[in-house]
Amino acid sequence: MLIPTITVLPVTLKYQAFYCEENIWHLCQHPDYQDGHVVFISALGDYFPMFHQRNGRGENRLIFWDYHVVLLQAGMIHDFNSSLSFSTPIEHYFDYSFALEHQLEPPMIPRFRVLPAADYTTSFLSDRRHMKSESGWQATPPDWPAISDSSSNLKQFCDMSDFEYGDVLTQSELLIKYS
Repeated sequence: MLIPTITVLPVTLKYQAFYCEENIWHLCQHPDYQDGHVVFISALGDYFPMFHQRNGRGENRLIFWDYHVVLLQAGMIHDFNSSLSFSTPIEHYFDYSFALEHQLEPPMIPRFRVLPAADYTTSFLSDRRHMKSESGWQATPPDWPAISDSSSNLKQFCDMSDFEYGDVLTQSELLIKYS
């Protein structure tokens, strides 16, 4: 398998911690990444575990996300938050980032919504309301404008029982289809 040459270093790309959906939305508009597929990761429960994440704790950098968003392109996963590498071969990424399904309670088993980057950039909306509480921002917002001024369909993208956008796959289905 050919590994694509990354012509833009991640430091030149837009990134803000805890805003993975926006980071990937902007990445999808860069010419080197427009042919990829966005992967929304969520679970039927409130959260799921991921390993080797920059904000994770312990030796394996474990974190529990309510959702996470990455880009799949030519057998590589691009994840700004991974402590493995920004661009990691899909099999390696899944081997090191996710627990085995039989080790998890069913509500914590991750599911994967996959859609073409072009569909994501035209259909996804976020006004960042999910990051605001009565006391203010839960995490510092990016310095660029929000994707939308007044609407958000983030919950719909995270809801793995909603099938409007893309294909919802199990980990094994995703690996069979895209490896």
